[in-house]
Amino acid sequence: MKKYVLILLVFTFLSNQGFSQEKKYNFNLDPSSGMSLKDSIDIIKQLPESDNKAYLLYRLSGYYFFKNADSSIYYGKELEKYTTKNDFKELQYNNHFAMGQLYMMMKSNFSLSLYYMNLAKKETEEINAYKGDIKDNIEGITIQCYAGLGSYSKVKAILDEQAKTALANSYNYAYKYTPVGMLGQMYAQIKEYDSSISFSKKAIELDRTFPKEKKWGFPYFVISDAYVNKKEFQKALDYLYEGFHEIVDNNFDKDIAQTYNVFANAHLGLRHIDSAIYYANLSFKLSNKIAFTEGVLSSSELLAKIYDENHQIDSAFKYLKLSNAIKDELSDKTKVNEAENITLNEELRQKQKEEEESRRKKLIIGFSLFFIIGFTSYTLYNRQARKARARKREEDRKNKELKAARDLQLSMLPKQVPQRSDLDIAAFIRSSTEVGGDYYDFFPQEDGSIFSVCGDATGHGVTSGMMVSVTKAGLNGIDAQAPNKILERLNKVVKKIDLGTLRMSLNIAQINTSNILLSSAAMPPIYLYKAKNKSVLDFMNNGLPLGGLKQEQFIQEDIQFEQGDVLVQLSDGLPEAPNLAGEMYDYDRLKQLIQDNGHQTAQGMIDALMASVDEWLQGQHNPDDITLVVIKKK
Repeated sequence: MKKYVLILLVFTFLSNQGFSQEKKYNFNLDPSSGMSLKDSIDIIKQLPESDNKAYLLYRLSGYYFFKNADSSIYYGKELEKYTTKNDFKELQYNNHFAMGQLYMMMKSNFSLSLYYMNLAKKETEEINAYKGDIKDNIEGITIQCYAGLGSYSKVKAILDEQAKTALANSYNYAYKYTPVGMLGQMYAQIKEYDSSISFSKKAIELDRTFPKEKKWGFPYFVISDAYVNKKEFQKALDYLYEGFHEIVDNNFDKDIAQTYNVFANAHLGLRHIDSAIYYANLSFKLSNKIAFTEGVLSSSELLAKIYDENHQIDSAFKYLKLSNAIKDELSDKTKVNEAENITLNEELRQKQKEEEESRRKKLIIGFSLFFIIGFTSYTLYNRQARKARARKREEDRKNKELKAARDLQLSMLPKQVPQRSDLDIAAFIRSSTEVGGDYYDFFPQEDGSIFSVCGDATGHGVTSGMMVSVTKAGLNGIDAQAPNKILERLNKVVKKIDLGTLRMSLNIAQINTSNILLSSAAMPPIYLYKAKNKSVLDFMNNGLPLGGLKQEQFIQEDIQFEQGDVLVQLSDGLPEAPNLAGEMYDYDRLKQLIQDNGHQTAQGMIDALMASVDEWLQGQHNPDDITLVVIKKK
C-alpha cells in the first residue's frame, strides 16, 4: 500500500507541472535505467493526457524492454501516438530509437529496426541533436542491422575502423556497457570469432578493474559463444563460470536466456547430455517468458538436436515442429509479431495429444490381442503403402518442377560472353542445388561499352530462382544509365513486386575503353588486379540488398582500366566455402590467389580459383552457389 501512495505522490507532482516541453526529462540511453522505476500500469492509464504521462509510458516501455518484448512494443506504440500528435520531439526520437533497438535485439526484425533507426536519425537531425550518445547508439544499432541482413563485408570495414579507438574510449565510459565490449559482440554477429574473442578479452580485463556497480557480465557471454562456435567448449565453460554471477547481477533476462543457451551448447559439445538439456530448457522457458523470439527459436532447435541424438524421438519431434513453426512465422512479414503465440498453441496441442493417447489406450484394452495385432498390421501396411505412393508422386512432381525451374534459370544466363577486341571475358557458375540463386549477365551497348552484372539472391532453390527472374526482367526494362542509378531503379522494382523476405544482392560494372564504373548492393568486394605494379585493389562500397529500403542510394566508383588489368566479380559462395573443419576459405586467401594469377587469361584465372576452392572443400559439395565473372584488358 505504501508503494502505491508513493507512486501517486510522484504522479501528482508531475501532473501539476502541466504541458511544458522546457522541462528536462532524463532520456538516459543505458537500458538499465529503464528498469530503475517499476511504474504502476493502472495509475498511469488513469492519468490525463500530458507530456508527463507520455514520459511515464516511455519509462514503462523501458521497464519491459528485457522483461516482455510485446509489452514494451505496446507501450512504445501508445507513446508514439502522443508524441506525433503533440510534437514532443525529444521524447519522439528517443522512443523511436528504443523501438528500433527492441526490434533488433528482441525480435530479430532487422528491416523494421532500420526503419525506426532512420526515423530517429531524421528527427534528431531536424533539431540538431544528431551527435554524442544518441548518434553513437543509432549508428551502433544500424551496423548490427546490416550484419543481421547479411552485409558482412560492409560491417567488417566499419568495425575495423572503430577498433582503432574502442579500447581507449572504454575506460571512462558513462554507461555499464563499453565500446570495446560491444565491438566483441558485433564481430561475433559477422562470424569473425577470433576478433570477437580478442575484443571480449579486453572488455573482461577492463571489467575486472571496475567497481561492483559498473561490472558488466555481457562480454563473458560473447566470448563463451565465440569459443562454442570454434568448438573450444571447455574454454567457453571456464568463462561462463567466471562471469555468470555478473550476468545475473546485471538483471537483463535476455542476456541470461542467451547465456543458458551457450551453457547448453558447451555441455553438448563435451557430451554432458543431462546438463545440456537442463540449460536448454532454462533458456527456452525464460525466452518464452520475455517474448524473446530468437531465444525461443535457438533453444527449441537445440533441444530438438539433443533429443534426436539421444534417440528421444517424440521430444525431438515436438521441438523440431516448434522451431519450424517459428521460422515459418518469421518468414511471413504479416505475422512477424505473432511468433510468440506458437508456444501457447504448442502447449494446447500437446495436451490434446495426451488426451487422445489416453483414449486410444483405453480402447485398445477392450479388444482381444489377436484383433489388435491383425488390425494394426493391416493398417500399418496400408498406411505405409499409401505414404510410399504419395511420396513417389510428390517426388516425381518436384523433380519435374525443379527441372523446369533449372531450365528456366539456365535460359536466363547469356549463351556466350560479349566479344570486344580489347577484352578477354570468361564467366562461370556452379549451383549448390538444382536451382541456384546466383546470376550473371552482360549488356553490350551501342557505344561499345559493356555492362557486366553479378548477383546473389537470398538463399538458393526455387524461391531464389524467382528473384533471379524478377531481376533479369527488371534489368531488361531499365534504360542504360550510370550503374548506381540502375541499382536504384531496380531496387524500387524489386521492392514494388514484394517477394516477402527475399532480397537480391547485385553489383554492376560498366566497362568503357579506358575506365570502369562500379556500383554494388550488398555484394562481396569487386577485385581489380593492376598489371603495372602487380597489386590487387578491392572495392567494398556497398548499399543494402535490393528489395530492402525503397529509397536506398548506392555509391559509384570510377577506376582506370589499363592493359593487363583484370576485373573479378563474384558471389560469396567461393570466399565463404567451408572445409571439413568448418573453416572459411576467406577473402584474404582469395585476394592473394588473384594477385598470383594476374598474368593468366580470363579462363585461366577462373580455372585457378576453382581448383583452389575445390581443394579447400576436400571433396564435399559447395553449400552455396559459386559465380565468377573475369574481364581482362588485352
